[in-house]
Amino acid sequence: MKSQVTTKSGDHGKAMALDGQWYSKAHPIMEATGAVDEFRGHAALIRQLILQEQPEGADELAACLLWILHCCFIIGTECSDPEGVHPEYRQGVIGPEALARLEKEQAWLEDRTRLPQAFIVTASTPLAAQIDIASAVARRLERSLVRLHETAPAFGSGGVLAFVNRLSDYLYMLARHVEGAKHTPVDYAYFKAYEGRKEDAE
Repeated sequence: MKSQVTTKSGDHGKAMALDGQWYSKAHPIMEATGAVDEFRGHAALIRQLILQEQPEGADELAACLLWILHCCFIIGTECSDPEGVHPEYRQGVIGPEALARLEKEQAWLEDRTRLPQAFIVTASTPLAAQIDIASAVARRLERSLVRLHETAPAFGSGGVLAFVNRLSDYLYMLARHVEGAKHTPVDYAYFKAYEGRKEDAE
């Protein structure tokens, strides 16, 4: 029976992008599209966990994440056709309007979340930890998009780079929001105490 998923066309390390060209799977286009997929998987998991755990504003948070998941498809299309060879494939643009919505969502979180005046050393809940992972993945996605932009300067001219840069900030605030007031700031006394125990042992 023919598979609905497997085509075998990429068995030799190459894949076709939406621009119609074949590229090595190590090419910046393929790296970027893969990074989008990786981030999308993390965002989908976070959305399901939020719906399950119901932190404050769960429905609004889940709706925003569903919108972000759709944004990932817009970004992925642009990555796969960075020069705009096939504009008919594009279902939208990540531009100033999308950036403004993301910033508005972040502002909503910041209005409801008091941060300590220190770096956060660790998440205080499993959900917040998962969101912190997604924030780090978003940073890696951003680096992949910058590399793609250096290869294809036309890529990102509409605002994708700014949007993804802001995405990790949104996720950081989301992680702190779902923690409530249970933040764990950096306390270098833990490091110094360990150093002291090590010296005593010597």
